[in-house]
Parts: sequence; structure tokens; C-alpha cells
Amino acid sequence: MMEQWISVDTHYTRSINLERDTNSKDVLQAYLPTTRAFLMLEKVTHTFGKKTCPRSWSLIGSYGSGKSSFANFLSHLLAKEDDNRAVANDVLTKANAELFQKIQSVQKPKGHLIILLTGSPESLTQSLVHAMFQASETFFGQSHQITKKLLLATKNKQTARDIMAFFKELQTAVIQEKGSGILLIIDELGKFLEYEARHSSSNDIYLLQSIAEFAAQESDANLLFLVLMHQGFEQYAKGFGESLRNEWQKIQGRFESVSFLESAEQTLRIIAAAFHNQFNQNDAQLVTNQAEKIATVLDVQNALPKGLDIVTASELFAQCYPLHPLALLILPVLCQKVAQNERTLFSYLGSIEAHGFKDSLQQLKSVGEWILPCEIFDYFIQNQPLATLDHATNRRWIEVISALERLGDCENHHQQLLKTVGLFNIIGSQSGFKASKELLELCLPTVSQVENSLEFLTQKSLLQFRRYNSEYRIWEGSDFDLESALEEEL
Repeated sequence: MMEQWISVDTHYTRSINLERDTNSKDVLQAYLPTTRAFLMLEKVTHTFGKKTCPRSWSLIGSYGSGKSSFANFLSHLLAKEDDNRAVANDVLTKANAELFQKIQSVQKPKGHLIILLTGSPESLTQSLVHAMFQASETFFGQSHQITKKLLLATKNKQTARDIMAFFKELQTAVIQEKGSGILLIIDELGKFLEYEARHSSSNDIYLLQSIAEFAAQESDANLLFLVLMHQGFEQYAKGFGESLRNEWQKIQGRFESVSFLESAEQTLRIIAAAFHNQFNQNDAQLVTNQAEKIATVLDVQNALPKGLDIVTASELFAQCYPLHPLALLILPVLCQKVAQNERTLFSYLGSIEAHGFKDSLQQLKSVGEWILPCEIFDYFIQNQPLATLDHATNRRWIEVISALERLGDCENHHQQLLKTVGLFNIIGSQSGFKASKELLELCLPTVSQVENSLEFLTQKSLLQFRRYNSEYRIWEGSDFDLESALEEEL
């Protein structure tokens, strides 16, 4: 019954491929510009009209954090006038009219020559030649001289010096065509770097340095250079000798590193924008009242994300109904720690698997019931392979599973509370959550169920109450955290 009033736009469930999705209008229309996207656009527009200045950036963020979606959006904002550029302009105008005006002030009808490349385990040099040819063919046409030269170049092995000569020719041709400039985006650069680490003779590191230096030079058609990575350059140089590591660090210095992870508040706004609720006035007021009550408790417990006040939090919680506010706050942190960020988050919201959002939605009988944090635990255990390399996080998962096995068959609310405490233990230190009685009382249908379960689980030695910080923890035989103490000493 509830699903007829609630729907979720799950456009983030599919990963974006720059080359495959470049002509997809649906991907563009669904894009939600974020704070990080605005930050990057500000950096790009800041270089407009400047003579000599750095124009190379490395966007660093884990899988599914929205880097490729942003790069696709940027490529259409700066491309030639067509339907996709109009869609991108419309999206940005609604989100940030001031930024749109900055881009429009320098953008010409012909736009930028757009070179898109996705990383693969092969030489960057050869792959880039093919990408430059495709971009030239789109921008200038098949009959243009530079397009013909690049087509010939794809059939022969090229050097870094050859590539730089082609960039100069492309720049001259763009000026002659009255274009705005050149935009080069390399997604998943790490795959090229991993290849370079195994085949140092390919000299791709020198090519990256040369392109970044070329981008900083003054021209009437400046080159903007953007690379997308999961970790910094230095991480790919591990195991090298000191001289090689120094060379890679020099490359890092040619790029301005930009972290592409959204704040908790921004992630909540992205989720809220994807929810569509159609309640009557009485039902809407019921949800609003419950959201305000929960937000007030969270504020008292210092569990609201930084930058969120009670009023704003209440509005976001109500927009994301029926996802319980604590489940809503847990999800982004959990996705960052053990999965693929926003992509996994929206996979949950679109999932028809057991304990996925749609499955849980079907279990709700009336407005005012919530999808609780314990159901998030069930979804991740059953449907998401844990991708984390963090030993402490893995250990926490194992502790919770072990406690559930020791609990065995019992009343359902005992299992629900144990799962909830386990989730708080797993993500608490990162999000500011702790399994206090006040927060736990929000996570089951009634306070009496929480009190009954806390007493039962404590007597069973499955939970321990730590008086020094008023928190319940999964009990593993000691309240001394050896690993944390060792890490602090080190």
C-alpha cells in the first residue's frame, strides 16, 4: 500500500562510463550538482581569462562517489551548442545561476574540443591518440587535416613528444575554428598508472607532466586537464626506489588535488532530492511531527551531522520518509566504510532484494511506521559483499554476527536491538553516534521493547554498558580496546 505514495529516483544505481554515456540525455537530466561539483566548477571558471596559471586537477574519491557523473556533466557544459549542452545548462541554472553565468560569459557556440578517455591496463600514450582522433573527428569533421593526421597516428606507435605536438596542432586548429578551448578528462587514471608501474619504459609519467605543464601555458584556446582517481599518485609508487618515488611526487605537484567525498549533510540532500512522497495533509503532518521529535533527540545527543540544525534536519528527515532518520544517517557512513559510496546507497534504495528499500516498503502497513536501522544491517549482510580493507571494521562485523549466533532463536525485538547496537558500534566513531539508551529508544517501535531487550541482552552477556560514556557495546570479554590503544601508542 505504501509504495503507491512513495517513489525514489535511483539514477545513481548504474555506474557512469564517460565514453559510453557521453550522449545519454537521461544521465544528464538526472544529475544532481553537489557542493563538491560547485567547488570544481568554481576552480575551472577561475582560470577563465587568466594568462598563465595551473589548469590541471586530480579528483580523488572512492568508487561510486560521483566523480564520473561530474566529469560527464562538465564535458557537456563546455561542449559545442547542442541538445545535451542545453540540458546541462538548464540543470546548472536551476542549481546555481551565478556559476552558469560565469561559464556562459566565456563560452562560444563552438565550445571546447572535448577529449574523453577511460583508463585501462595499457599504455596511456597509445590510448590517448585514439581519444584525440575521436574528439577531432567530432569537433572538426573527418576531412580536416588534423583529423587525418591523428587517424594515421592511431596506426603507428607514438611517443610522448608526438602527443604534445598533436596538442599544439589541435590548439591552433581550435583557435582557427573560433572554439573556446580544449577539455581533456581521463577517468580511472589509476589503471594507466598501474600499467606504468609495471612497464616503466612506456614513459607515461613524463607525458602526464608534459600535458599538465602545457595546460598552464597561455593561449586563446587554453587546455583544461582533469584526471579522476581513487587514490593519490604516491599510492601507485609504493615499492619503488627513492628516485622513482621522487619522480612520481613531481607529477603529483603538477596537479591540484581535490577530494571528491561529500559531507554528511550534502549526501542527505542528494537522497532527499531523490524521494517523492504524495501524502494527504494529515499524513504529511504526522510524518513531520515524528521527524521533529527524532531530530530534537538527536540534537540533544550531539548526533546531528555538522552544519544541520533541528529545523533543517526535520525537513530532510520528513522528505526521506519512511527511511528512519537514524537509518538515513547510518547509510552514507556505512557505504563509505564497506562499499561503494553513493552508488551502493542508491542501489539499496532501488533494490528489490530481501531487506532492500522496496522490500521493506512493502512491509509497512500505515503512515507513521519507519524502515528501521536493523533492516539496513540485514540488507548489507545478505546482499552486499564487504569491500572494506579496514581490519577494525571487518572485526566489528564479525563481532555482531558472532553475537547474533550466540543469541539464537528469541523474540524479534531482541535481535533487532542487537543488530542496531552492532551498527552503531561499527560506524559510531566516524559519525559521532554511540549506542546510548536515548538513541536506541528511537530505533524500535516502543520504548518498552528497548528496555526489555537491553535487560535481556545484558543478562545474556551479549551487551555491556560502558558507564564512562553511557554506551552499549557488543560484549567480547573485555572492555579494554587493545587495537585502539596500540594504534594510539604507535
